[in-house]
Amino acid sequence: MITNRTALIDDVQRDWRAAGLQGSLLARNLITGAEFGFDTGLVWPLASVIKLPIALVIFDAFERGELDAAEPFEIAPQHATSGPTGVSLFRHPSRVAAEDLLQLSLAVSDNAATDLLLDRFGLEQANARLTELGCPELIIRHSMAAIYGTAAAVTKIGAGLARAGQTRDGHLIEELDPNRANAGTARALVDLLDRVWTDRIASPAACARLRGALGRQLVLHRLAVELAADDVGIFTKTGTFLDLRHEVGVVQLGDDRIAVAALTRSDVAAFVQLEADFAIGHAARLAVDAVRS
Repeated sequence: MITNRTALIDDVQRDWRAAGLQGSLLARNLITGAEFGFDTGLVWPLASVIKLPIALVIFDAFERGELDAAEPFEIAPQHATSGPTGVSLFRHPSRVAAEDLLQLSLAVSDNAATDLLLDRFGLEQANARLTELGCPELIIRHSMAAIYGTAAAVTKIGAGLARAGQTRDGHLIEELDPNRANAGTARALVDLLDRVWTDRIASPAACARLRGALGRQLVLHRLAVELAADDVGIFTKTGTFLDLRHEVGVVQLGDDRIAVAALTRSDVAAFVQLEADFAIGHAARLAVDAVRS
């Protein structure tokens, strides 16, 4: 339980500054409603965290009969969105079912799988459905191809461009500008997770499928670093792009279900930042402890 909220916030923000981070943090106990966090309403470019609301829309479309989960998608490697995992790495023509693509989108953050599904469903239709579901603050503006293309270009120039491009009104790089990128807030993401875990968004079947998929993510190097244990359930989605380092998810400890969103930007001009990841994980553990019943 929270004993000194201000002191705890100061501790987290001091740790983040030492690791070159600034950001938003929100933890909510989904049983009691207790919250801890700061800057929860700031709008952030979401990087691959946008795959979470996209997955909600697609699972919902399966249950509503708008998409067939077994629909085969033809994978043509020469046209697939680039990326370091999944279908993005395929070398030969293949056929993959829609729901299997969605599993890859979440489990290994597959860019190509995400874009195939988003293109099939429609970006505008996906945003409209998010609004209908009560998530208007989570906005899809572009494909994953746009993100990865920018990352490849910036890699040739240097990671420092991500930091140098920050302006008072946004960012020179579109995918880092919250006014032009796929965007959302820590509170909007925790609200989504809260409703998914309590079957109050989409259908119960769609919520269950999304919960299951989030539990299969292979990369657990932020929220889980101080929380992982045999008796702890961790269901998350990461987002990493240039100076962005995010993770959102739900931690199950005993009878508690705690949703956490950590959205951060690093001042360090490097792609590999273990200290930043550990600082996010430490903050997540402090936040979870603060709202446990």
